[in-house]
Amino acid sequence: MTAPAHSEPAHRRILLVDDMPAIHADFRKILGGPAPTADFDAFEQALFGEPVVAPAGAAGFELDSAYQGQEALACVQAALQAGRPYAVAFVDMRMPPGWDGVQTIERLWQVDARLQVVICTAYSDYAWHEVLERLDARDRLLILKKPFDAIEVSQMADTLTAKWQATRQAMQHASTLETQVRARTAELEAANRQLQQELAERQRTSAQLQLAASVFDNAMDGIVVTDERSCILSVNPAFTTLTGYTAAEAIGRKLSLLRSDRNEPNFYREQWNLLLQAGRWTGELWNRRKDGEVFCEWLNISAVPVTPGQPARYVGIFNDVTALRRQDDHIRHLAFHDPLTGLPNRALLLDRLEHAIDGAARLGEHLGLMFIDLDRFKQINDTLGHELGDRLLQEIAHRLRQQLLESDTAARLGGDEFVVLLEHVQDPQALGTLAERLITSLSRPVVVEPHTMQVGATIGIACFPEHGLRATDLMRQADAAMYAAKSAGRGCWRVGPPSPGGPTD
Repeated sequence: MTAPAHSEPAHRRILLVDDMPAIHADFRKILGGPAPTADFDAFEQALFGEPVVAPAGAAGFELDSAYQGQEALACVQAALQAGRPYAVAFVDMRMPPGWDGVQTIERLWQVDARLQVVICTAYSDYAWHEVLERLDARDRLLILKKPFDAIEVSQMADTLTAKWQATRQAMQHASTLETQVRARTAELEAANRQLQQELAERQRTSAQLQLAASVFDNAMDGIVVTDERSCILSVNPAFTTLTGYTAAEAIGRKLSLLRSDRNEPNFYREQWNLLLQAGRWTGELWNRRKDGEVFCEWLNISAVPVTPGQPARYVGIFNDVTALRRQDDHIRHLAFHDPLTGLPNRALLLDRLEHAIDGAARLGEHLGLMFIDLDRFKQINDTLGHELGDRLLQEIAHRLRQQLLESDTAARLGGDEFVVLLEHVQDPQALGTLAERLITSLSRPVVVEPHTMQVGATIGIACFPEHGLRATDLMRQADAAMYAAKSAGRGCWRVGPPSPGGPTD
């Protein structure tokens, strides 16, 4: 590869790609490059039919040489990196042993798509239509057949470099215009954005005000706005629905309008002091409607942030939780009681047993725990159905309550299993007497027309502290004693063995 000249303008740069040195010498004569040596005179005659003479005005091109496609690709890449790309490349079709012309052109256009290409050939392995199909030629590909005509080569080089330069100038001018247009557009867009932001801010403020008004008017919760003296300034429709007071009746009056006598005497004063200190108060209170009905409400009062100099405002949001409050006791009952019999369930039994153990340990008293399992209940339940089985369990629960003191607890663990907790036991030996009485009572027939049902009862007994010091120990010992009674024939009771952790150990 010959060294590129440095004195010619970039737009006159031409790359010749041919494996024959004689061709390079002839092109330099035609395009004004260095004069060829006498070694190439014979080739000139063969290619042009006569000695090559540079046409008038052909000087001024910067001609570089490459003898293989790979070398040509390196030249194009180096020219692009230097910022001085080639305008035209003359490419031979046959250049053994490397790439042929088509392969070379494909790779040159991959790195420089603006490069003008002239195919120079006397023989080709491709038909012209095959070349066009393979190459994305557009308006950047011409063909020059050997032998060359010097005038044709010169005019082609001059025209193609001029075209390349004109295209480049047009692109540069277009780029300059685009830059100016982008700058002006950016200025206009910035101004437009500023206007849009101002408009959007106004619209956003308006929308927020409309939304706040819509929320205020359509909220299901009651909303009341007061000043720092608790004087009502505004109420929403839900306030009227919940309290019975219209806006005209409430505005201008104090919140004490709703006060009831269900709260502690100092409740409202403490509420308002906390609100003034913390800026917020949340809680439950009882108020009175216009018709005198007392209702429970959940209230959240917050101070409205204001700028210095503006009067203080407070917003109260409340809803009626009377029904929830009334349901609370029922829900609590369901959580700790058997829904069928109303007896305490396992959770409540364990809680009471833990407290009873603490009290008995403190006072040095005894406790009794009985596990009761009904005999033949499953047979009745499967034969007569669950509805009658449920009626039977309810009667069993009733009979258990009748046999116990008010301080004692009868619980249902599930199915046909019941537990009795006996507090303040003076004589643990007397537990056997109670067990006999329970077996007799539970074994009496139960009549649910038209059926008469009868079950038996097997009881296991554990005592505190003899059979354990913890609730789990007593439960386990009573359960084991009940199974021992079942093994002894049912319809009887047994007492668990003393625990290793008991006081007799």
